[in-house]
Amino acid sequence: MAKMYQLSSRTAEKNQSLYVSRDPEVAGSIVRNEEGAFAYSEVFMDKQKNYWFSKKVDDQSRDHKLFIFDHKNGCLKSQVIKGQPNFYEFESSVVVACEGDGSKGSVLIFSKDGPELVKEWKVNGFLWEVEMNQDVLYISSYIVEEDQAVLYIIRNGKKKRINLGSNMAPTDILCHEDLVYVSGAPVLNGDPKKIMVLNDKDKVVTEYKLSISPRALYQVDDQLLVYELDLATGKSERIVYIDMKTGEQKEHDIPHSKIVECTDDSLSLLEQNSKTLYTWDHCKCCIVNTQKVAEQTKVI
Repeated sequence: MAKMYQLSSRTAEKNQSLYVSRDPEVAGSIVRNEEGAFAYSEVFMDKQKNYWFSKKVDDQSRDHKLFIFDHKNGCLKSQVIKGQPNFYEFESSVVVACEGDGSKGSVLIFSKDGPELVKEWKVNGFLWEVEMNQDVLYISSYIVEEDQAVLYIIRNGKKKRINLGSNMAPTDILCHEDLVYVSGAPVLNGDPKKIMVLNDKDKVVTEYKLSISPRALYQVDDQLLVYELDLATGKSERIVYIDMKTGEQKEHDIPHSKIVECTDDSLSLLEQNSKTLYTWDHCKCCIVNTQKVAEQTKVI
């Protein structure tokens, strides 16, 4: 599965050194009609008001049909893709990550002006995450046959593979200045649980070992916020702050919940069963507000 859930914005303040994709919310998740057929995904709208969604071709096939409504020209475009798609918006493009058959997936880069397909890249394994920084595309995957976590780097029209380690899923990617942070969570129980930091030469220069199983990374001022999600149990009850300068770590318990939004000031967490929204203050390191929310509230 390319994404266990959709990630919200990773930093409140977007600057030239860190471009963060828009929150696609539940784009890529499947919605069926009453007969269980003609399954469409939720609709994702990019900043140019183009609409992106997909439909499974039939229940016996992994093929999906990708639909793009071109807002400027008022026309609907479509093409068949392999596997369920997930949508990522960046400054000048929308990237569609297709899960394929599990052994091989594909990543399609579309311009938002048109929109038109610019390039398609094939990658091995289960797709996990996609990020782009300064026209460099980063794709993480887990290759079952090799028991290998992999980071693909596409730069200047060339694809490079970096092996990150075994028994580990590369769950998230965050780019900051000239560094790339990749979280690694154990495929089953145990280790490794860590953050790997790559420099501009694509070399791992630092590793932060963690006590939690990391799923998502966020930047909060000069700190890296790590959100827990144990792949084996589904547990998500802790976060860790890592000082990006000193490497000092501080772990905190949070309510069993999913992240709705992360800003420089706070973290919004939703406990889905009780429909309770918690506000976690980064400075005070505690819950400062609790409220009930409507049934239709969307989370990552």
